[in-house]
Amino acid sequence: MQKKILVPLAYGFEMVEALSVVDVFRRAGVHVDLAAVGDDLQVVSSHGVPVVADMFISACRDNQYDLIVLPGGIPGSENLALSVDLSELLRKQNDAGKLYGAICAAPALVLGEKGLLDGKNATCHPLFVEKLPSQEHVCESVVFDKNCVTARGAGLSIDFSLKLLEILLGPDKRKEVEKQMALI
Repeated sequence: MQKKILVPLAYGFEMVEALSVVDVFRRAGVHVDLAAVGDDLQVVSSHGVPVVADMFISACRDNQYDLIVLPGGIPGSENLALSVDLSELLRKQNDAGKLYGAICAAPALVLGEKGLLDGKNATCHPLFVEKLPSQEHVCESVVFDKNCVTARGAGLSIDFSLKLLEILLGPDKRKEVEKQMALI
């Protein structure tokens, strides 16, 4: 059965963090739902680039995902945190022990604020470290703990995406995609 992931986009998202995930997973043959958090399918990134989502986040409520990935960015992360539908999807994902990830400000402003990092090591953009519970913060580029993967920021988008891919589909699929991208 084909794996399925969700990448929610909110106004002010960090484009490289969102689209790196989409690119890596689509190269691997994974179904990716891009869902708009807000009232327009065209979502504008933190640097003014419009991206058209596949659907609204409300249409995802009853879907099952193998992975949910939150891009960071400001005010994107703050806007993700306001979504009741996304909060419910993340809660169900965590309760089921299924994989989720966040990068940049999103680990602190979304996952941390919703208690989804409790008892898990995590990292985030250095400007938001104070928003993470201190016992959970790890000063590493990409952190995988239990069913959660977090990363520091935009410069680590490919590393973050490949780590998520490796966890979901294994090291052979990661190497296959790395070769496609001329990384190895």
